[in-house]
Amino acid sequence: MSFDRDYYAILGIAADADTRAIKHAYRVLARRYHPDVSREDEPLDRFREIQEAYEFLLDPEQRRAYDEWRRQNGLDRTPPLVLRVTPSHECLPCIGEPQVLYLLVEILASEESKGLRLPLNLCLVLDRSTSMKGNRLQQVKEAARYIVDQLQPEDILSLVVFDDRAELVLPGRPGLDQVAARSAINHIQSGGGTEILQGLKLGWEQIRRWQSNSNLSHLILLTDGQTYGDEEGCLAMARMAASEHISMTLMGVGADWNDRLLDQMADLSESPGGSVYIDSPEKIVKAFHDRVQSLSSIYAQDVCLSLHVHDGATLKDAFRVSPQIGRLTFVDDETKLGVLEKGRPQAFILELLVNNVTPGEHRLAQVDVEGIIPAADPRPVRSHYTLTVTFDTQFSRGSSVSADIAAAMGKLAIFKMQDRAMADIELGRIEPAVGRLRTVATRLLDIGEVELARAALLEAGRLEQTGSLSPAGRKKIRFGTRDLGILPKEVRYD
Repeated sequence: MSFDRDYYAILGIAADADTRAIKHAYRVLARRYHPDVSREDEPLDRFREIQEAYEFLLDPEQRRAYDEWRRQNGLDRTPPLVLRVTPSHECLPCIGEPQVLYLLVEILASEESKGLRLPLNLCLVLDRSTSMKGNRLQQVKEAARYIVDQLQPEDILSLVVFDDRAELVLPGRPGLDQVAARSAINHIQSGGGTEILQGLKLGWEQIRRWQSNSNLSHLILLTDGQTYGDEEGCLAMARMAASEHISMTLMGVGADWNDRLLDQMADLSESPGGSVYIDSPEKIVKAFHDRVQSLSSIYAQDVCLSLHVHDGATLKDAFRVSPQIGRLTFVDDETKLGVLEKGRPQAFILELLVNNVTPGEHRLAQVDVEGIIPAADPRPVRSHYTLTVTFDTQFSRGSSVSADIAAAMGKLAIFKMQDRAMADIELGRIEPAVGRLRTVATRLLDIGEVELARAALLEAGRLEQTGSLSPAGRKKIRFGTRDLGILPKEVRYD
C-alpha cells in the first residue's frame, strides 16, 4: 500500500492530532473553501482534497495503515524547525471593543538534530590593556586555553590581542596546533590603553580569510574598559558582520566597560543576547565555557520569524522571553532571530490587539519560521502555524491563561519595570525610579531571585541618597533581569 498525499499537511495539523483537532481543522477549512462561499480560483478541487483528508483520518483503520506507511518511509519525523504556538485564549467574547490576545511562540530544533555539528571558524579578540593586569588577564588566558582544549580537529582558531594597537598572536589555519596555541596564549602581556576597533579589524580579517558555507564563523570580544573615539567604527563593524553572516559574542568584565555600545553591537550584528556581563574575573572561564558549548550546539542559522495578521488584528508589542528577555522589532512583518541551538529553544511573547469581529471562527494570524540548517542542507526550511480563534456572544472571558504564558508574562513584567526605571533615571526622575526598583526587588523575591532582589534594593537606596546608581549595580540589574528568560520545563515535539 502507498499514498500520494500528506493528509496531515492538507488539514494543517500535527501527525498526533486527536479527533477533536481533526474536526476543528476541517470546520475551519471547509468554511473557507466550500464552493458556495470560497473566493479561491479553484475551490472545488481544494475542497474535495480537504474532504478526502478529513474522512480518511477519521477512519481509525485507514489512519493506522497510513501512519505505518509514513513510519516505514521516514515521513513521520518532526520538521527540522519545530514551531509551537500557544494562544492565551482559544475563545473570545464579542464585546464590541478591542481585546488583547497573547501568543507564546516557541521554536525548537527537531529530535533528529542531535548528531549535527558545524565546524567552527572562531576568532578571539582579547583586551590586554593595563587595566587587565593581574588576575583578570590570568583568567582570560585560562579561558583561552580551555577553548583550545575543546575545539575539534576540523575547527579553526585565531587569536588577536589589543590595547591601543592590535596584534595577531595566533593566525587561523586548518588543523590547530594546540602546543603552539597554548604557547601564544602564555606569552600575552598587559599594557597600553583600550581601542576596541583595532582588535575588531584584525579579528575580522582572520574570520573572513577562512569563512565558508561549510563552517560557522564567530568572533568573541572581551574587554574591561571604555573605548574612546572609535564607537561608530565598532558599530560599522557589527553591521558588516551581519551582512557577512558572522555572529558575535561581546563580553564585558567588571563595571567600567560600555554596556550600551556592546548591546548595540550585538543587535546590529544580529546576535541576540550576544552581550555578556561578567561581574568578576573568576567567572571568565565559565563564560567562555558556556559560549563554546553554545557554538558547538548551533543547529540553524539565519532564523527568521514572520507574522501576518488578519481580520482586524494588529501586533501591539513583541518580546523574546527565552533564552533571554529582549524587545523584538518587526520590519515588513518579520524579525531576524540569529541562530537556534540544539536543546535551547527560543520563545517569544507576541501581544495582539484584536478588534471587534462577528461571531464564529476567525483566522487572526499566520506565524512562519524559516532558517538554514547548514550541516544538513543549504536550502531554507520552514514551518508555519495558523491562529484561529472562536468569537462567541455567549462566552465570558474568565478562563485563566496557561502556566507557561503566565510565567513568561511575570518575568517580562519585571524586565519592563527595570527598563522604565533606567529610563526615569536618564530623565532625572529619581523618585519614580526608586519606587520602580523597589517593586522590582519585591517581585524578584517572589520568584526566588534573592541575590538579584538584594542588588535592586541596594541600588534603590543608593539612588535615593545620591541620585545615581553604581556602575556595577546598574549592570547587575540590567543583565540580571534580561537573563530571567524562561526555558520550557519540557520540550514537546508536537
